[in-house]
Amino acid sequence: MAMRSIAIAIATSSLFTHVVCAAEGASRCDPPAVQEDGWTVVAPEAPGLSPAILCEMGEGVAAGQLSEVDSIVVVRHGALVYERYFNRPHAISYDAATRHVGNSMTKSVVSLLLGIAVDRGLIGDLDTPALSFFPEFAELRTPDKARITLRHLLTMTAGLNSSMSPQLLSRDRDPDRHAFEKALAREPGAAFEYSSLDSEIIGAILEKATGKPLDMFAMDELFRPLGITDVDWYGRLGNQRAMSSTGLSLRPRDWAKIGQLVLNQGAWDGKQLVSSSWIAQSTSPQVSAPKSFSYGFQWWLGHSAVRDHTVAWTAALGFNAQKLIVIPEYDLVVVFHASRESVQMVAPEIELLNRYILPALQ
Repeated sequence: MAMRSIAIAIATSSLFTHVVCAAEGASRCDPPAVQEDGWTVVAPEAPGLSPAILCEMGEGVAAGQLSEVDSIVVVRHGALVYERYFNRPHAISYDAATRHVGNSMTKSVVSLLLGIAVDRGLIGDLDTPALSFFPEFAELRTPDKARITLRHLLTMTAGLNSSMSPQLLSRDRDPDRHAFEKALAREPGAAFEYSSLDSEIIGAILEKATGKPLDMFAMDELFRPLGITDVDWYGRLGNQRAMSSTGLSLRPRDWAKIGQLVLNQGAWDGKQLVSSSWIAQSTSPQVSAPKSFSYGFQWWLGHSAVRDHTVAWTAALGFNAQKLIVIPEYDLVVVFHASRESVQMVAPEIELLNRYILPALQ
């Protein structure tokens, strides 16, 4: 993977630390186990994180004093430095080999897939009308709907009637037609309105442009090149297409690979899987969103404060507290998974980031 030589050097320099930690018997605070999955594993202190602070976080979560997450994975400088899994009475037993559904984190992965299609010339200008991909819906092409573009769909400003949830579409044998049949809720481009329907239309356009089922295109062009082989896509639309708004399930380590790919500006193991220009556009503010967020191309943009300094991050966020957070300034990727939704949109997992992981940077 990219930065492998740096990570190997870090691993060599930290060998003595590994031995000391093992001797102390702090098994739950030791570095992650080495697996044949493409990750280099090092002790947290090697790339400059305090193992004591990370251990305190893990023990607090395990004791039920902090967020009820199922797993936490931390990557720095391209190396896996922290990984812990927590078994809850209400959840299945998780470990490094267990997939975890990302819910709406799926949207951000589909954005990468769209970028690949654009890079290959399968999809042209983002200001192309969305309905141009659906000539079979000619009778639905009203002047206002004709103004909906791919860019609007990516930024959730299409104005589609978002009452058509993926759950409703899963029971509809012609979900794409149904998406365009209803009157628009607002003028295209007028305002951000979080809508899984926008993401589902992106999935439909991808299948039309690539000539492949969405999940097959994802496996061929993204997952397999990343060394991700254990993939499931829960939920299908009524036409049996994999949902592009939710349902993707990967191991937490593999979700972290998605984050590292974004951190690497689309490169992995010496290969450019997604263009750096697409990553730059996707992770730049395109529209204002609620709760002091901005929104890119199906990626959330936020910030945290550490030591009186504001740190910008990019995130894939999903229901029930799924979070993949990329922090370029610190060359850091963090993955949280949980089985219950917190009351607030990003807390308390962001509190773990702000209170423990960022302060652990030395």
